Parts: sequence; structure tokens; C-alpha cells
Amino acid sequence: MADHGVPVPAVHDAGDGYLVMDRVEGPTMLDAATKPPFPIRRAARQLARLHEQVHAVPAPPWLQPAPVPGDRVVHLDLHPLNVLVSPGGPVLIDWTNARAGDPAIDLADTWALFATADPPDLSGLERRALPVLRKLFLHWFLAAVDRDAALRALPAATERRFWDRNHTEVERDRLVALSEWAASKGRS
Repeated sequence: MADHGVPVPAVHDAGDGYLVMDRVEGPTMLDAATKPPFPIRRAARQLARLHEQVHAVPAPPWLQPAPVPGDRVVHLDLHPLNVLVSPGGPVLIDWTNARAGDPAIDLADTWALFATADPPDLSGLERRALPVLRKLFLHWFLAAVDRDAALRALPAATERRFWDRNHTEVERDRLVALSEWAASKGRS
């Protein structure tokens, strides 16, 4: 990925059950964006640019297919907890879900997470500000990407996320509601 301009940690060795890579110093994008002065717009646009960078990479033939087929690399977990804000810029981590697919599924996956997932434990000002910050982040993210394509892929993204064992029943209910909303938008 790095040879295509995608900011990822350098991998030095890999084998059966291990991976040796550069250590990346810096907070997650979520941590950085939910602290004063709350650089939400910048973070949302930066996340959109990371999507563009990843989606510019042709998928290698050995990569498994995504729920929406295509010929581009899709991360399928590209959200602010998987972006580290290093002194040299953002670095994208956690590639375990990467597939070959249509970039719209990746955008829709990020949309689904922002609209339905509960954030990790936050306290104080961050907890009180989170609902507003989340809506602003999603608004600016969707303004910077192909929202219509993401909307069309939203039912597939919510279906994939529904079966993720890390989601709670409340989050699954939200995924169903989001999928139904997206399907109704597709019919109108």
C-alpha cells in the first residue's frame, strides 16, 4: 500500500501468526478530534482523503471479494480508531478486513459505523459533546465523498456489520433501521 502512497506502517517481517512493523506514535484520529479545539471538519476531510488514497489502489487478484464487487482495494474498517495521527501525518492501521471491491462499500461502512456504533468510553466534556461531534463529522465526511454511491451500498454495508460479533443488540437495531432508511431512499 505504501508504494501507492497510502500512509501505512512499514512491515519488516511477517510469518505464521506474527507481524513486525514500525511503531507509530500518536493518538487515534478519534482521540485527536474529540479534544478541544475539536478539529472535526479537518478530521472528516482527512478520513475522506484516506478513502480516496486506498480506493486508488487496484486490488491484487488474490484479495477476497467485498460484499459489493469491484476492482479496487477497500479497507472495510476505515474509521477514526484505525487512523493514528503521527507527527508525520495520518497512518492507516488494521487491514484485516481488506478486500477487493467497489469503493462505495467502504464509504458506506464508515457511514454505518458513524450512524450506529457506540463509541468507546469517553468521559467529561468529550462524552457530552459526542452526539454533536458525531453528526458534524458524518456530515463533513459525506460532503467530501460520493454520498449517492455510499447510499446505494449502505444496505450491503449494514448487512455485513450486522453479523460483526463486536456489535451490541442496540447497535444491531440501529443498523437495521439505517438499512431500512437507505432502502427507502433508493426507492424514492
